[in-house]
Amino acid sequence: MKKLLTFVSAITAGAIGTAAAEVSVSGSGNFYYSTASGDTVEATQEDSMSVTGGSVVFSMSTETTNGITVSGSASITADTDDIAEYSSTAAAGGVATGMSSLTFGMDGMTITLGDINNAGSGTGEGGDVATFASTHAGHFAGTAAAASANDSAMDGIADGTGINVSTSMGAAAIDVTFVSKVGSGRNSLLTASTTTGYSSGYAINVGFDVAGASVNVAAGGSQAKATATDNNTATAIEVSYPASDALTVTVGGSSGTIAAGDEDNMFITAVYAMDADTTLSLGYGSGDNTTGGVLDKQTATTVNVSRSLGGGVSVFAEYAAVANDNAGVGTSGSAMTVGTSVSF
Repeated sequence: MKKLLTFVSAITAGAIGTAAAEVSVSGSGNFYYSTASGDTVEATQEDSMSVTGGSVVFSMSTETTNGITVSGSASITADTDDIAEYSSTAAAGGVATGMSSLTFGMDGMTITLGDINNAGSGTGEGGDVATFASTHAGHFAGTAAAASANDSAMDGIADGTGINVSTSMGAAAIDVTFVSKVGSGRNSLLTASTTTGYSSGYAINVGFDVAGASVNVAAGGSQAKATATDNNTATAIEVSYPASDALTVTVGGSSGTIAAGDEDNMFITAVYAMDADTTLSLGYGSGDNTTGGVLDKQTATTVNVSRSLGGGVSVFAEYAAVANDNAGVGTSGSAMTVGTSVSF
């Protein structure tokens, strides 16, 4: 066994390029039991369901002789909080992700090269404080044609292969992203990329404190390659204020033109520490999308009560109500979920 461990350590150090490299492993697991009802008829699906999943994350880092840290990661994930994973056969074996970017850290600045996933472009996104109930409720409410109550117009506007820089200027934190092709993942070579999709995606996020409140403002955009298609543009703001030692309130919203549609959203959340181990979270979000003169709307109200049991183990109960208005046709759904999550 000792020889095996020595052999594995040698291979690991050699693959990363230095014997000083560090490799760590972390993981998480979860279980949900949820029951839902709504306007969408589920002829082949039970109203109640049980789901489980989790992830294992491998984090790697090393340091150059002049003090620059370089890090990367990979993960194996069985996601349970996504509509695409509803089927028991969907991604049953888990999904391997990661190893798609490298992060360099130096003197208060980090530079990430590779697949940039929403870095610096999540400002104005919120309202959903549930981990699974809103997913289940949304399934029974039907799918809104375009509107989403919990997505910012900034969400994904600069996702793709590129560069992200995070640093500070005085008391402000600054995060800048640029990608050559939006939605390109780890490789920007896409078929017909000069005539379809969006290129030159950027997102700028600035965070600072004002009168005890934490403020984030963001702007972004990308260039449409299809003829007669509007460019993507978005702005967003988010303000979080500690109303007391136990209560924090966050409000935000965004506005933009995304995929030839006009998007707007707003949200408010409140997090209250009932005691040292128990937290009550309330959220409300609404979103509008107008495409070709057709207006779609969605609202979501969510409640979550979670309690830490120590050792990375917590239990929770949550409720969500989702309402859609698709071109004047209203549908709704609600769900109640209980579960546990564990961080290893």
